[in-house]
Amino acid sequence: MRVRRFRPGDEVDVRRICVATGDAGEHARNILNEPELMAHVFASPYLALQPELCFVAELAGQPLGYVVAARDSVGFFRDWRRHWSPRFARSHPAPSRRESLLRAGDADVQLRSLLHRPCSMLLPDTETYPSHLHVNVLAGARGRGVGAALLRVLFEALAEAGSPGVQLGVRATNASAHAFYRAMGMTRLSLDDGPAIRFARPLGR
Repeated sequence: MRVRRFRPGDEVDVRRICVATGDAGEHARNILNEPELMAHVFASPYLALQPELCFVAELAGQPLGYVVAARDSVGFFRDWRRHWSPRFARSHPAPSRRESLLRAGDADVQLRSLLHRPCSMLLPDTETYPSHLHVNVLAGARGRGVGAALLRVLFEALAEAGSPGVQLGVRATNASAHAFYRAMGMTRLSLDDGPAIRFARPLGR
C-alpha cells in the first residue's frame, strides 16, 4: 500500500469513495436522494481548489481511500464561494428560506445549502487550527492502516505549508472514528451544539 499525491485522473475514484462512505462510513444513498451531492461538497471542491493537499492511498493500483484538506479554511471557503458555487447555480440552486423551513432535516437540501454557503462549515478556533480535513477509507480497507498512513502524509504536508494546526468535525455518535483520531494524536475539543464534535492536532512542533 502506498500514499501518493492526487492526480487529475483520480477524481472519479475519489468521488466514488466519498459517496460510498458518506454516511459515517456507509453509502450516502442511505441519507440522500442524490448521493453525488456528497462528493460535490466534501471532495471535488478540494480537488479543484487545493489539489496539493489531496492524497490517495492505493494497493496494486486500486484506490483504498483518500484525504483532502484546506491550509487556510477561511480563505478556502471564500474561494469556494467565488469559484465553486457558481458551477451549481442552475443544476443545484441554493434552497430558498421557505424550502429550507419546509424541508428542514432533508439532507439533500442541507447539502445544496452548503454548496452555496460554504462558510457555514467554518469551524471555530481558526487562529489555532486554521486547517481542516476530510478522510475517507473504503469499508474493505479499514483496519489496515490506510487512514493512519493518509493522515501522517497530510500532517507532514500541512506542517511544511506552515499550518500551526488542523481540525475536523465528526459525528458525536461515531465512536470508532473518535478512537482513530485519538490514536493519531488528535484531541477532542469543546463540545459544540449539534450532532458533531471536533478533533484537532497542533502541527510543526
